[in-house]
Amino acid sequence: MDKISDLPKMILHDILSRLPYKDAARTSVLSKAWHETWSSFPILVFHGFDRGVFLHSGDSKDPLKIQDYRRKVNSFLNSVDRTLVRFHHHGFAIKEFSLSMMFFHPQFMPHRVDRWMKIVGESSSIKVLKLELKVVEHRFGFKFDYTVDNYYGLPSDVVKAKSLSELKLSGKIRVDKLFANHRIRFPLLRILSLIDVYLGHEQAMEDLISGCPMIEDLKLENCVGLENVKVHDLPKLKSAKLSGFHEIDVDVLSLEFLQITNDDTEFPCDINIDKCRNLKVLLLKAVSSVFVSNQWLLELFDKFPFLERLELCCCITSESLMISSSRLKVLSFQACFELKEAKIDAPNLESCRYFGTHRHMPAAISFVNCSNQVEFDAVFAIEFRLDLEWIRAFFQHIEPRNVTLSLKIMKDSSIVLNEDVLQNVQVPLLRIKQLNLWADEETQDLCVLLINGLFWSFRPAIVSLNLKFCSRIFVKLSIGQINNSYYWRG
Repeated sequence: MDKISDLPKMILHDILSRLPYKDAARTSVLSKAWHETWSSFPILVFHGFDRGVFLHSGDSKDPLKIQDYRRKVNSFLNSVDRTLVRFHHHGFAIKEFSLSMMFFHPQFMPHRVDRWMKIVGESSSIKVLKLELKVVEHRFGFKFDYTVDNYYGLPSDVVKAKSLSELKLSGKIRVDKLFANHRIRFPLLRILSLIDVYLGHEQAMEDLISGCPMIEDLKLENCVGLENVKVHDLPKLKSAKLSGFHEIDVDVLSLEFLQITNDDTEFPCDINIDKCRNLKVLLLKAVSSVFVSNQWLLELFDKFPFLERLELCCCITSESLMISSSRLKVLSFQACFELKEAKIDAPNLESCRYFGTHRHMPAAISFVNCSNQVEFDAVFAIEFRLDLEWIRAFFQHIEPRNVTLSLKIMKDSSIVLNEDVLQNVQVPLLRIKQLNLWADEETQDLCVLLINGLFWSFRPAIVSLNLKFCSRIFVKLSIGQINNSYYWRG
């Protein structure tokens, strides 16, 4: 006998909240009691893509598929309408509201979204609001004018939601008028994320931050109209992700995690983060204004004595680096192509990751005073040509035992395999923890060369082949069913 259904609605809602949303929705067919529970479940998620509302670009000229797509769009909009009207009519609480539409139409949909925001904003229990509005032109057969006037203006009803603890806005949304005409105050807000939205000017951002003193997690990415950002007076802030700014000034002593991304190399990003003394994690992506040298590293570890994780992606570096830190636990180099040599002196290092491509010789990496239990991951994206000798040379000075090698072979790539080297291969072979292989295009010749070369070079404990064809060849090679002059046999 089902006794769970007899539990109070509050407990049943709590049970549903711990399930993946799709699984929670399926409980509505279990019984009448569960259907009623689901009908008043205070977490509302409306994601168009997850509900099959999408149109591939190749179908944009097919009248039947366009007609079906528009039918799905209308069905989705009506579903949101019915649900929110029902919640409003019965006085059901709304704790979370998440709306994602990749098919937002700036002419015909704003009034509906306004109506939804009014109902959500008037709910005294609303804690989480996520709104993503994006435009894909081919889906409606019109050319979108990307001027700010066609952005969706966030209504004042949102300001009424003083109980918000999480606010995420993404896409063609403008908040400048709202912030200019209302004093923004979300005293309980802990998470704020603004991606691709229109803010208008720096003062709007500063006014918003001043009204949200409890923010712990801040994400600002490519905010239109905002070139410079200042993050001050947030005593609870732990994590910040900032992208697309010309100037960044962060003065928050409590900050522990900071990610800075600068996609526009024509406008180097001026960064001032010196006062974030308690920083533990620093991720720099394509920050052209930073030149990573030995002096920069010395100053970095001096400024941030608690730094445990450092990740550099597409950064300009000296050819030779000495990384010395007694606290560093995680280190990553990704597409730092100027780097030719790196010596790592970090006794507490737990993991190190290196990402490179075939176009640049990989750096010679060596470890000093590091545990041989360090997890070392090497990832190479191979386009056009893979020289297995240079892969072997890369690992000559790698001392850790827990090594993972991942190769992503692009379409039309070739494998260079010197059979003379195979005849004179040195034993014992280098033992590695795991070998991961991906290929965009598979042929028997490519797979045979790849597997032969790698297994004459390394002895992996685990092999992961993300390739159906190559997996079969691997089995055949291992039992000697494929004739080859120097085939590997396990």
